[in-house]
Amino acid sequence: MVYKLFFLLLVISSVYAADHEVYRNCSRVDLCSQNRELERQERYKVILEGAVFAQEWQASGYKPQTAVKTVQIEETNSSRYHINDALDGEPTVVNFDDVQLSLTSAEIYLGNNKAVVNVSPFSITFYTDDVLTVVVEGDRLTLQKEELHTPFTFGVSFPQALHLYGLHEHADHLALQTTAPGGVDPYRVKTIDLNNYELYSTMAMYGAIPVIYGHGFNSTSGLFLHNAAELWVEITNNEVGADAFFMADSGALDLFIFLGPSPVDVVRQYTSLTGVAHLPPIWTLGYHQCRWGYADQQDVQTVIAEMDANDFPIDAIWLDIQHTQEMKFFTWNSENFSDPVSMLQNLSSTNRYLVVLSDCHFKKQEGYFVYDESLANDYFMKNLDGTVYEDEGWPGPSSWMDYLNPEAQEYYSSLYLYENWNDTTPTLGGVWNDMNEGATFNFTNERTFPYDVYHYGGVSNRDIHNMYGLLQVKATHKGLIDRDNGTLRPFILTRAHFAGSQRYAAFWTGDNTAQFGFISISFSMCLNANLLGTVFCGADIGGFFDEPTEELLQRFFQAGAWLPFFREHSNLGSERREPYVFSEEVQGPIRDAMKMRYEHLPVWYTLFYEHTRTGDPVIRPLLYHYPDDSDVFEIDDQLILGRDILVKAVDEAGVESVRMYFPGGEDLMWYSAYLDDTFYPGTGWIDVPVTIDRIPVYYRQGGIVPTKVPEASTTAMKDGFYVLTCVLDNNHTATGTLYVDDTLSFEYKDSQKYSYLSLEALEYDVVLSPIDDSEDEDFDIFVGVIVTITFDDDGKPVKRIYTHDVDGVPLVEKKFQGKEPLVIKLK
Repeated sequence: MVYKLFFLLLVISSVYAADHEVYRNCSRVDLCSQNRELERQERYKVILEGAVFAQEWQASGYKPQTAVKTVQIEETNSSRYHINDALDGEPTVVNFDDVQLSLTSAEIYLGNNKAVVNVSPFSITFYTDDVLTVVVEGDRLTLQKEELHTPFTFGVSFPQALHLYGLHEHADHLALQTTAPGGVDPYRVKTIDLNNYELYSTMAMYGAIPVIYGHGFNSTSGLFLHNAAELWVEITNNEVGADAFFMADSGALDLFIFLGPSPVDVVRQYTSLTGVAHLPPIWTLGYHQCRWGYADQQDVQTVIAEMDANDFPIDAIWLDIQHTQEMKFFTWNSENFSDPVSMLQNLSSTNRYLVVLSDCHFKKQEGYFVYDESLANDYFMKNLDGTVYEDEGWPGPSSWMDYLNPEAQEYYSSLYLYENWNDTTPTLGGVWNDMNEGATFNFTNERTFPYDVYHYGGVSNRDIHNMYGLLQVKATHKGLIDRDNGTLRPFILTRAHFAGSQRYAAFWTGDNTAQFGFISISFSMCLNANLLGTVFCGADIGGFFDEPTEELLQRFFQAGAWLPFFREHSNLGSERREPYVFSEEVQGPIRDAMKMRYEHLPVWYTLFYEHTRTGDPVIRPLLYHYPDDSDVFEIDDQLILGRDILVKAVDEAGVESVRMYFPGGEDLMWYSAYLDDTFYPGTGWIDVPVTIDRIPVYYRQGGIVPTKVPEASTTAMKDGFYVLTCVLDNNHTATGTLYVDDTLSFEYKDSQKYSYLSLEALEYDVVLSPIDDSEDEDFDIFVGVIVTITFDDDGKPVKRIYTHDVDGVPLVEKKFQGKEPLVIKLK
């Protein structure tokens, strides 16, 4: 449920490292330095006679047991800017159960949730089942109005929390660290082109999602500040309870409070507000090969041919800015990419796709059609005096599209149409929107837009800075949808992202470095993003900057294969590092990692589909499924893919073992088919032996993992049979799910053409049953191999492999089709 509390408060009293000369810390930003040590005192009281209590809001997709409350705090006759585009539509209004007013408070009830507005000293407290979960504190609340902006501050407390999470994007641990004056800077939330970002830092990065969760034994709750201005957040972790102090540069104090009470509930409450992505085309879950930059058409063709010749699966190759003519987007380099159609036809013949870069700055050059038409139609961002904003970008002097302008957004979308983007075909399957923070080469302003530029309607950039990338990918997404008449699912990769960007684009963790620490930080950053609904996340395999050692590259591939987005990428001038350029000794572990990724594509595809239904993460921190185990609250170099596959990154050189946590208790076993059938009970920390061949990957007892035999591409695997690995629990049962559709179109959504199956193993029977009534009869699902894992009286695993049923009929001759369950008897 979503409660809408809207009231006006009447004021009664008034090595590779980032260049810290370019990027400002708290002491150099007035918003932070002047408010960080703000004295706690009573500044405001609520006059309840002036308050308006609206009804609850029921957001689309909400479950009856979920609860979110929203609060807006503003001055009378406020002129604060309220953003659009982040939320996934407007919620529906229903009534509160009760509102009780007294001289000192207002109490609002709905179901098992309660909000109390205290008049003096001002605060808003939230309860679930009489448990105090969130307190919006008034003793550090300020509302200011300055000449060019409207800064504000407020504090929030999570009395039950042992750790806080969120505030994406930072290259930091999953659990937020305590910041303090004189020590670590507060977390800065601002989209910025952070060159050479550092590990375990609170510096701003490319993404800005102002959401924070508090988790403890008794409850999980959270807060979303619906605001796209620059933000600093001070974190205080206490022995019991945790606090956050928000300092916002401008805009509205518009809060959504998530009452949980579990991690699953909180994540679903947030994603119900801001939405989920549509199902990606399956080729995007395969391997992507990229570098800055592939020189010409022949280079593209050679890379694909060599990948095939050396038995490395691949689904997409990428082109950076060199594919354009003089760095003008929506053009082709006439010398090196003189016949893009033949290049695309060659890729199509191998079942591969092309993704190309398209940034948001446009070359200031008469005769360049995008610049001329945008200038003529007033589509560019403006300076305060009304002139077009110009700055330096890759093409030199550049201007930036104003995506807040509906006509500019429509025009930009139209550029992606086949008739407007010459020599493109559906094989150009995706677009890479980079540098959309928006990044500039102006070092005097932290390499991004100044705040005194303006968007459509006179909106200051400082009010919407963090959502510029969201507005661009929204327009790109519409353009790709329109070019194929709404039939094909588009793919977009973005660097800048905000709340709601997940509806349109995947993202990656930006320009990382070839160091071991950037392996584990990719797990931490992508786990954090997944908790905030941005599930399609990955990191540059091998590191963008610097040159990886062979061991580092192998470990990067092994870890990256277990992140949702799987792409190798490197800097201009870097040594070639396509997998086939190395010795066979180095190639072997890389090939195994890539094939393990393709083997598990049915798991990935099913989880992405389930995300569209529930909002659940694709990869999950251990606390998501084991919220009462305090030992997992800070673990972020391990992940769980769905609920059944536990993975540990190896982020050190030359190690023969890694320390790994196995959750779930002594009655739960974790089994590995990839490390000599090893297994461990869920009793905590174990030193697990490793070799260079593989990283630790374990299946949960009680789960069924559907896989396929890996082939050269996802297209080549489409009609292959499934292998079901059933790790039976102590009752000799296991369960799982499997999703199948045409892998490319929107028919799964528009016409309900898909099969979503429940998998169940009971003793020696395996049953495939439809979950929905809308199962499609066109999808034949063949199970070629069934593997069962049981544990004998000594607790040791016993593996059985079945290719025939009890009657000796080959399993591949049986198929699931339509609505009737398929029962496979093995003994």
